Amino acid sequence: MRRLLIFRSGADWLDMAGFTKHANTYGIRLTFAGARWTEHDVLIGHLTHPICGIALKEDMRTCTCPYGQRECRLWFDGPEQTHGRLDLQMHEAGADCEIAEYNQALTFTGSPSGEITHVTGNPPGMTAECAPNCHRRHGTLAHLQRVAEARREGYDRLRRRAR
Repeated sequence: MRRLLIFRSGADWLDMAGFTKHANTYGIRLTFAGARWTEHDVLIGHLTHPICGIALKEDMRTCTCPYGQRECRLWFDGPEQTHGRLDLQMHEAGADCEIAEYNQALTFTGSPSGEITHVTGNPPGMTAECAPNCHRRHGTLAHLQRVAEARREGYDRLRRRAR
């Protein structure tokens, strides 16, 4: 994931989540705003770059998106001598309310204004009403605020004990 973050400036994802699927399989899910989609060929080129990338072999037979379409999923194999796979999932954010939530989360975490505008297509602080077909499972910003508050409380407890 660290190497993938190197290419953050070259890609437009709103969110990146990494997870372990099996003992030898790692997954990365990238979420994009529809207007800021990075074509998977470009991202794969960065990810597998011979000098700066990761030693992975793309298995294009596993590509699940029709040419030029969204919601892509690809599998990569490790080099011959290692056992391991990477499951790369590229997901498009839903309605404007979901993009607005990512915008607010990026703003809360201190992302630069230019980056927020670049990846969401809107300046920091964007708001949007939920669409009728919205899944209404928002909570990213509230989760980040709870985590930040718990860390502040923990820090305060440590400071009080140190006195």
